Amino acid sequence: MSMATSFDPNGKPVEIQIVPKNPSCPAVISLRTEGFSVQLHLPDEIIAELAYMVNTHINNIKYPQSVPLAEKEEIA
Repeated sequence: MSMATSFDPNGKPVEIQIVPKNPSCPAVISLRTEGFSVQLHLPDEIIAELAYMVNTHINNIKYPQSVPLAEKEEIA
């Protein structure tokens, strides 16, 4: 089974909640805004991978990697 959904809060505040796993259910990440919510039931390994990807993205926003300038060729 596969599913795709789009979550666009359109500038409205987003409430984010993580409910820890319990013996009968994996952890649940909830994203909620006016009239719409998404719940992701994920194992800890996937949440850790997601956190790594989000942190990498945030670090790239704060500290963008500079692209080295091409060396100028000398004209003979």
